[in-house]
Amino acid sequence: MKRYFLLSYLLLLTGALYAQGINFDHGTWKEVLAKAKAEDKLVFIDVYTSWCGPCKQMAAEVFPLKEVGDVFNPNFVNYKIDAEKGEGIAIAKQFGVKSYPTYLFVNGDGVLVYRSGSYNPAKIFLNEAAIAIKEKHDPKPLAAWDDEYSGGKRDKAFLIGYLKKRAVVKAPNGDILEQAFPLLGKEDLSNKEFLTAIFAFDPNMTFVPGGKFYNYVIEHPKEIDGLLGKREGYALSLMDAGMQQYFTTDIIKNNKEQMLPVMLASKKKLMELTKRDEIDVTLKGLVMNYYKGTKNAKMLVPAALDYVNNGLMKLDIPGKIAADKEEYQKKREPYITGKEDSTKVEGWASMQRVMAKPRMLELSYKLRDVAQAIYATVNDPKMLVQAIEWVKLAEGYFPHFSNEAVYAGLLLKCGRKQEAADMMTKASNDIFIKGKDKQKLLLGNVAKIQNGEAPEQLW
Repeated sequence: MKRYFLLSYLLLLTGALYAQGINFDHGTWKEVLAKAKAEDKLVFIDVYTSWCGPCKQMAAEVFPLKEVGDVFNPNFVNYKIDAEKGEGIAIAKQFGVKSYPTYLFVNGDGVLVYRSGSYNPAKIFLNEAAIAIKEKHDPKPLAAWDDEYSGGKRDKAFLIGYLKKRAVVKAPNGDILEQAFPLLGKEDLSNKEFLTAIFAFDPNMTFVPGGKFYNYVIEHPKEIDGLLGKREGYALSLMDAGMQQYFTTDIIKNNKEQMLPVMLASKKKLMELTKRDEIDVTLKGLVMNYYKGTKNAKMLVPAALDYVNNGLMKLDIPGKIAADKEEYQKKREPYITGKEDSTKVEGWASMQRVMAKPRMLELSYKLRDVAQAIYATVNDPKMLVQAIEWVKLAEGYFPHFSNEAVYAGLLLKCGRKQEAADMMTKASNDIFIKGKDKQKLLLGNVAKIQNGEAPEQLW
């Protein structure tokens, strides 16, 4: 009888443990990896930020569910990291996390086995876990594929398998796809499983501008969309996103200026095919961003002037203001008439600022980015003064702490220390960041400015 009660107690205890949903480990990254290795489990890492809405939604609605805990607790060592704090900064950087939430499934050696992300209802989230478990037991893990590739293996079957395997962990495939493409036949390019892997969206995905695969996609977009069962324009939109990522992580990073005209021509063609507006402005922005990213002050100055004077300032700004106003009045109508209650909307004041000027917000941010590029790269007094004028214009279009922080940095570089400290203090009081980590950063910048130190991260 005693034995029966003891067994019942243990079962109840185990059930209660799992009923509370996912149990997250609170050790160090090193300790978590060691635990995973000792128990032959994967580490499930929830990569979040304090400001991420979907992250909070997952933590409140999905992680606490019993059915989720019943899968994650016995199969994984569960771990949460804030991508902007402590060890989380390095871990997020190591695995190329660019959106939140991101879910990483890593083995005890710290090797990525599977990756997913976004808000997932429980059913989808559990399916992601099942895929991770399957990948863990794959007799040929990604590391083995990597070794064969490094050893020079390049036959068609291998490259197709390698592309699929890398797609599982959302590793960039652009250059490998270019090597594989000449070997692919019609049957490969009409294979739904293969194309689904290639067009599985992730912020890390890459496509080579002007490459062989790029040319195939822009010639067969509707055919690809139909094969994938996606809306019209899906393949072109992913090609655009992947090209932009390749532009940042390869062309800019490796200072491949010879690829800049190729990127511009490829971007223009995609924008024309998708009937996008403001093509010329976008292309001028790409040139500016290239020289910003490569820290080429000599070339950045004319590129920035061209982007602003012949691009952004040539836009129909009165039309944008009028469109924002008309749209805002329509959005406010349910609240004015009493059909909706603004007191029940979280962050109503902040949301109102964004709702009132979405088009001008976008223009404001673009001007801010140019001014910030000048701050980070250029020391010419004349250009610093010009950048101040741009960021003042940005602030007039849409008041925001980031505009004021950039303004403060430029003031400091112009030798106006007290004005800079005052402006950074003003930025730190923006309602958008009250009580948040970003406010602490800006207050820290105030102290740096008062000591005559130029902040590396303005906002």
